Amino acid sequence: MKKLFVLSLIAIATGLTAQKKEYDPKVMGCYKGSEVNQQVDGMSKYWISCRLEKGKSILMYVAINSQGQVSQQTENGSWWTSGGKYYELHKVDNVTDIYNYEVLATGDVKFHSIELMGQKDNTYVFTDTKIQED
Repeated sequence: MKKLFVLSLIAIATGLTAQKKEYDPKVMGCYKGSEVNQQVDGMSKYWISCRLEKGKSILMYVAINSQGQVSQQTENGSWWTSGGKYYELHKVDNVTDIYNYEVLATGDVKFHSIELMGQKDNTYVFTDTKIQED
């Protein structure tokens, strides 16, 4: 009986602390972006990120290093918002990046990292520009 009570308390506590996934409609859609020298010195990155309904995401990007070598990759993943934060799970490495985000008056979204690749990191800042539909 005592074990059942303890297990019940653990289950209740887990349910109370579980993160509720939300999908902020202001960040849904397709966006483009770029950055230079932010995560890797001498590296330029260009991307298109589509955040779809129910948390599905597609990220396509091109990276060019200082020697002019080009690499490109497409990633599928998941996204959600909770408590004013943006979460991005990359299926490639099963790691969730966490950002503060701000939807600008233009519809663009500014991101500021909190945690990247499982490590605390508040140095990465970029803006996704909304791709306007015809």
